[in-house]
Amino acid sequence: MLRSLHYRFDNVMARGTPALIGLLAAACFLFTLLNGVLLLLLAPEALHHRSVGSSLWAGFLRVLSPTHLTRDRGPAPFLASAVVMAFGGILLMSTLIPVISAGLQNQLARLRQGRSPVVETGHVVLLGWSSQVHVIVAELVEANRSRRRACVVVLAEKDRTEMETEIRERVGDLASTRVVCRTGDPADVLDLALVRPERARSVIIVAPEEDRPDFAVIKSLLAVSRTRREDGAGPDIVAGIKDKENLPAARLAGGANCRLVSVQGFIARLLVQTSLHAGLSSVYTELLEFAGDEIYIRPQPELVGRTFADAQLAYRTSSAIGLLEGDGRIVLNPPGGTRIGAAHQIVVISEDDSTVETAEAPARPVPAPLRTPAGTERTGRAVLILGSNQRLPDVVGQLRAHLPDGSRIDVVADRGPSDRSRGLSSAHEDGGLSHPAEALGLGHSDAADDPDDTDDPDDPTTVSFRRADVTRRDVLEALALENYDHVLVISPDDCDPLRADARTLTVLLNLRDLSELHTHTYSVVTEMAYDRHRALAQAARPDDFVVSGNLLSLRLAQVSENPRVDVIFEELFSPEGCRIALQPAGDYVPLGEESDFYAVVDAARRRGETAIGHRIHARAHLAPRYGNILNPDKTQRVSYEDPDRIIVLTG
Repeated sequence: MLRSLHYRFDNVMARGTPALIGLLAAACFLFTLLNGVLLLLLAPEALHHRSVGSSLWAGFLRVLSPTHLTRDRGPAPFLASAVVMAFGGILLMSTLIPVISAGLQNQLARLRQGRSPVVETGHVVLLGWSSQVHVIVAELVEANRSRRRACVVVLAEKDRTEMETEIRERVGDLASTRVVCRTGDPADVLDLALVRPERARSVIIVAPEEDRPDFAVIKSLLAVSRTRREDGAGPDIVAGIKDKENLPAARLAGGANCRLVSVQGFIARLLVQTSLHAGLSSVYTELLEFAGDEIYIRPQPELVGRTFADAQLAYRTSSAIGLLEGDGRIVLNPPGGTRIGAAHQIVVISEDDSTVETAEAPARPVPAPLRTPAGTERTGRAVLILGSNQRLPDVVGQLRAHLPDGSRIDVVADRGPSDRSRGLSSAHEDGGLSHPAEALGLGHSDAADDPDDTDDPDDPTTVSFRRADVTRRDVLEALALENYDHVLVISPDDCDPLRADARTLTVLLNLRDLSELHTHTYSVVTEMAYDRHRALAQAARPDDFVVSGNLLSLRLAQVSENPRVDVIFEELFSPEGCRIALQPAGDYVPLGEESDFYAVVDAARRRGETAIGHRIHARAHLAPRYGNILNPDKTQRVSYEDPDRIIVLTG
């Protein structure tokens, strides 16, 4: 019997605080009943209550406050019983208070652990944690300023308090957006249920900072696909895949609503385009940020029946860059004679959705002679790449696609991308030449007679690879820098980002010092791991920066809010599609003479391009746009100088 009672008591205790409180409540009721009976049967006339209800109430008060014992007077049996009841009440209250306190502490600890379900609808879910989260949250906060009750939910294997603290410190003012953090495995279906992804507006999967992040992303894609509603509907899913070989598996795991960004291809194209057109990174940053000019797709009934060339001149503070066809295809920079039909929508760059307005009387600029027609044959260029990472083969391949005939690409690094898989040492101080195609991960070349170059009969661009430590000044001095048009400094990915940026800054300072000593005229573009190191790199005065992690985060946030623009970005960052370029202003309008931007747009149209802004060289040192101005007021007159550039969509 005693064993059975002990077993039952253990089971009750194992149920936690609610069961303990229930047990103490039953004991309290029993003591209240006993005290009520005591008052009815043994209490003297002065303490005797007239009804059973009043006796029970008085008994309940005696349980809560045993100090009533000090006021009791009467026969010995009554006083003895009152003492027993008082000690029972003291035991009961001294047990109940710690139980309630422990229960509250456990509940607070559970809340701090971030394991309570989220009750939200139409929110944005971020799965995973890395340095990208702060940038993505900041962009979502900016995008949600017009929403009254916006919510961003973060699920990661990290302490909830730490996540909330980091977001407050790095993001700052959250405006109207609430950020809710939960602790859990983004690849676990049970943990995913805490953040209700099936009711979310979009899901952004953040790659962890580890050796092979794609595997974690694919697992999260599979988990999210398991949480779809019964009708098959679900949120738009956005993720970045580092290795392009994993894209097919990721697409299969994510399903129809998943939009994937090839990280290697995206950053490689950005590095190449920026190295050939210094200043381009801030243009892309503005297009990807919600705070700057963005891409919108709008119906414009007033332009139906007119040509795309008319549409280019129809906006005063916006830029028409393409058309959305009736079948959903987007055509960027279409021929100027393309007629706009009723099913067409206009793709425009504008400061805000509300600023996409056509002028009442579109301008008709007087055509000016073009100094340099579009498609003019360019001479070969020499590009020097300093450093190596996993994106190097893509960078070399992109440069081959963009450089004119007769160009050459020289790579100097302490190791090639293929060395990482073989575990070779990173210290090769002899400066010797290795087989370039193998070192760059491009396969084997047939050019056995000249191992310094990869000569493809169908590709007139030559590639060479030199193994050396680019942080050493004597190595840089021996490279004959005066023979290069562009220098691209690549951030290594085989070490801590802080150390990688320290190496990059050392290379930049040496390059700038050598250019001043020997009056070299090459442009310098560098890749940085952290945006907060941009201020330090300003001392080396490079021509442009590419903060790869930030731009990837901006693109993920942009696509999550407006999935249709992903097709446009794919086009802009594809070697075969349209691209943004910075061309000499003198190719469009006479230098030193005032002209409005309507004349620039018209000149670009006649070259088969779309002008979207200009870069004023005198402001190139001013943050945050570094001289780049998108969508200038087309009526404002500007006198361009030789270093100034026109920002155009071409290709």
